[in-house]
Amino acid sequence: MLLQNSEVTKAQTRQQQQRSERFAAGTADAIGAAGQCLFSLLPYQERVRLAASWYDACTQAMLRGNFAALDEWIRQQACLTAEENFEMEDLLQLLRICRRSAIAIDGWDEDVFSAVDDVINEGLLAIRAKVSWNIPDRLNYLNESQRVPARRPESNAHDPLACAGGREGERRVSGRNKVALPIRVRRATEQSQCDETTRTLNVSLSGLYFRTQENYPMGSHLRITYPYWTGPGSINKEYAARVSRLDQLPDGSWGVAVEFLQGLRHKTR
Repeated sequence: MLLQNSEVTKAQTRQQQQRSERFAAGTADAIGAAGQCLFSLLPYQERVRLAASWYDACTQAMLRGNFAALDEWIRQQACLTAEENFEMEDLLQLLRICRRSAIAIDGWDEDVFSAVDDVINEGLLAIRAKVSWNIPDRLNYLNESQRVPARRPESNAHDPLACAGGREGERRVSGRNKVALPIRVRRATEQSQCDETTRTLNVSLSGLYFRTQENYPMGSHLRITYPYWTGPGSINKEYAARVSRLDQLPDGSWGVAVEFLQGLRHKTR
């Protein structure tokens, strides 16, 4: 019995979805294992989302010749990560990891992929006016030995939080990274309830640090959505955390360090 065209289309769609999910799960693990890439600090489900959206954009480019989705992916990720204090090298590492995974996990042909490589390089050059990264004219994202110059760090000599993230001018110190990711913090007790949106000042695999006007007691338990996206179609996940340190800051606000009570490295239910 011959299948109807609609049934064939549904079967192909299911197969493509399964391939995308398999790729995204494997690539999320690879990103998490890349210790020198700040994307490794993102929760598992966020890494899955990044990998899946890259896969879908590249699939449209390779199978349909539609490069618009890939250009948009590069623009969105570049502008977003620059705003959150990631560096250009973090984005390049993410792109290289996704490419290697597509070849290893999904069997993509490296020669055919060269056309997509050109589009990615062109897309990176096109966002130079939108970010403060130093992007060279002859950028090739596949060249791992080609270190892209970092942004000139802004002076923080008068920043009361400079000591919270490590030594002045350093981005990675003692496992903590100066990353400004949006978060939502909730705490509910019998006496009161607090719900605020703020940004991290630094993050690590085990916790994060943020500034607040709220007074969270030492040892109190919080629910933190990390990262907290508000765009269309955003999927956010909340994590249990505990306040491990409080700093009274000169402006009267508080610096709050929390440790996660569940792992961010792997899939959580």
